[in-house]
Amino acid sequence: MNVVEAEELVVTYRRGKVIAVNGISFSVKEGEVFVLIGPDGAGKSSILKAICGVKGYKEGNLRVFGEDPNKEREFERIKEKISFMPQGLGQNLYHKLSVEENIDFFAELYGVPLEEKEKRKEELLKITGLYSFKRRKAGKLSGGMMQKLGICCSLIHKPKLLVLDEPTTGVDPLSRREIWKLIYRFSRGGTTVIVSTSYLDEAERGTGILFMEKGKELFKGTPEELTKVDLEVFVVEGKDIEEAYHRAWTISKTPRFKGNKLRVVSSEGKLREILKDLNVSIKKVKPNLEDVFVEKIGLVRVEVPEEFKPKVEVPDIAISVEGVTKKFGKFTAVDNVSFTVRRGEIFAFLGPNGAGKTTLIKTIIGLYSPTEGKIRVADRENNFKNLIGYMSQKFSLYSDLTVIENLILWGSVYGVKPSKVKEIFDSVSSSLGLRKFEREIVKNLPLGIKQRVALLSALIHSPAILFLDEPTSGVDPVERDVFWQLIRGVSRKFGTTVIVTTHYMNEAEYCDRILMMNRGKIIALGTPDELKKEVAMSQTKSEITMEDVFVFKVEESEGKEN
Repeated sequence: MNVVEAEELVVTYRRGKVIAVNGISFSVKEGEVFVLIGPDGAGKSSILKAICGVKGYKEGNLRVFGEDPNKEREFERIKEKISFMPQGLGQNLYHKLSVEENIDFFAELYGVPLEEKEKRKEELLKITGLYSFKRRKAGKLSGGMMQKLGICCSLIHKPKLLVLDEPTTGVDPLSRREIWKLIYRFSRGGTTVIVSTSYLDEAERGTGILFMEKGKELFKGTPEELTKVDLEVFVVEGKDIEEAYHRAWTISKTPRFKGNKLRVVSSEGKLREILKDLNVSIKKVKPNLEDVFVEKIGLVRVEVPEEFKPKVEVPDIAISVEGVTKKFGKFTAVDNVSFTVRRGEIFAFLGPNGAGKTTLIKTIIGLYSPTEGKIRVADRENNFKNLIGYMSQKFSLYSDLTVIENLILWGSVYGVKPSKVKEIFDSVSSSLGLRKFEREIVKNLPLGIKQRVALLSALIHSPAILFLDEPTSGVDPVERDVFWQLIRGVSRKFGTTVIVTTHYMNEAEYCDRILMMNRGKIIALGTPDELKKEVAMSQTKSEITMEDVFVFKVEESEGKEN
């Protein structure tokens, strides 16, 4: 039985001027875990909203449990079978209510009988590990906990169809695993699940995939069918890897750094020919879903402009943190942390939601005062504002201003004249894909474009030290590559020091060193290779990934504390 059937579906915005979904056809069977993937602005959220009756469709046919979402009166009969969790951390929650109160509210909304509500609530809280936090305010939860609570609220009335719009965006790898265990559990119980995601490894967990771009279908089928493509994929490594990267762009639109290795889709003959005089090795590997994604969409080459070269050179030790503790009342968010960051390093903070990473960044840059300890930035304890750039975890641009107005505003904060801001924008807008968005209101932009503007705002005054708090959260692999070309470019070309937090473990491979935190404390510090070798000594797996390192180190630290 098909729970959802769509034929030549068209969804538009702005009175038909913007086509978000353009002639898409697909069906979802009962009990399936159906995954939507594609770049930002592909139309994934629009399809999910149309399925749930949140957004009307313009053309084609759409049936959910046999009913048409555009016919409100008829669709009302089956709405209780559907539960929709929108995109964004805690978007379906009431942050001033407790965990338990949020679930109670949704249960009452759906008319769940009291006895059944209490039984099901206790079950969901225990499954998600939220039972001991049931009296905590939703706004005080970590990102992963918020998402799990959102799913609890969505499941309290036993829906037959669960629709999740990027439920794991902004959550750590352990929380992602727990959320997917929850999805599988209810799928096996007969609940049909439709989910969109920017994590390609999650797409591989579905029973079916709809791969979209610009509102149209690129592929429809199983994950196995998608990766059984005629692609030649190679990993390149060696002394001349930087030159290999530049040459690979002449024959392919897929070159990506993976740590100190290069991954590229190309014909073997062409690749070996252009790299034949370089000191590198070339190894053919099996294609994965990311290879298929970037080959179909195509990466964009980003040239780092001279305008981003720092005007002030910082000392060899760009940042020094000594015994720093930050408390909020009785709660210790950062606990006796010490480390240094060298000039030109790409230095990552990793850890679960709520580990203290964002608090540590805000303490270093002076938004918070440390409770204990000393911090020096560019060998200064204060007066370093113009030396640093900061892109916050939560989107910090003004949504009612245009792109160029936002950039001019942030430039003025750092003493950059509007004429200079426009000059910088003109030099980078084409490679960043921002030219056509110059006069667009920010709230109308796709997430990936918003994030590009936010990064450009942090770079507009050419800082010597750049702080990026989850800059790629929620964006697709093509967008993430744009960010990392810029990050790597300013670091390698100009010696800019970059401190970055991320929940994408493959991004950790791009960093020179990694500081891992849990519950405010340092649990590991070293290069990606050093950390993987350390974990490999206690594992039987033939190949250790950074996700393996993350899970092992966090669980090890939890064991020590418990």
